[in-house]
Amino acid sequence: MALIVGLTGMPGAGKTTAARHLSDFGYAVLSMGDVIRDEVARRGLPPGIESQTAVLRSVRGEYGPAALVELLRLRIESAIGQGRTVVLDGIRSPAEVERLGTIGTVRVLAIYASPQRRFERLRLRGRPDDPRTPRELAERDRQELALGMGAVIALADDTVINEWIAPEELGAAAAAIVGNWAHSGPAGGTPRRVGPF
Repeated sequence: MALIVGLTGMPGAGKTTAARHLSDFGYAVLSMGDVIRDEVARRGLPPGIESQTAVLRSVRGEYGPAALVELLRLRIESAIGQGRTVVLDGIRSPAEVERLGTIGTVRVLAIYASPQRRFERLRLRGRPDDPRTPRELAERDRQELALGMGAVIALADDTVINEWIAPEELGAAAAAIVGNWAHSGPAGGTPRRVGPF
């Protein structure tokens, strides 16, 4: 069965940075967040977390709690059909992990960083939906946790601690873990934590 890797972590933890590095290794990377941002734009709504949350709730109401997987299903299956390992940037709920399991073998990699480090990164990133204050980040964290992200992080197969490592180190750590999973079959090797503790 094909390998599908779900990247999870709170906003600003480094999921997209890890995904970018994994793409450099030839993995097919798809962004769950981009699906929502694209749908916000398609519906003519203003960019930002309020619109994204409303659209996510709407598509979940229409397609169920694994809505984003359903919206990406054809692209996932196409990549698998080409013999590629799929990396999904932004797994948010156990229902998404479960639905992915109907398509392939799923492994979840959590990226962890403290709220302070995440806020610093988000401030520098500067996307329109990024929180502007620590209080806004705390509210966004609550929204993400309400969607089920905490359960996905808690049950992840492996974790990279992205507190004080360079983006290249994050990418190398993620690539080593995913490479191990891709080459060791469904069991995926021994889970381990990577990063300074």
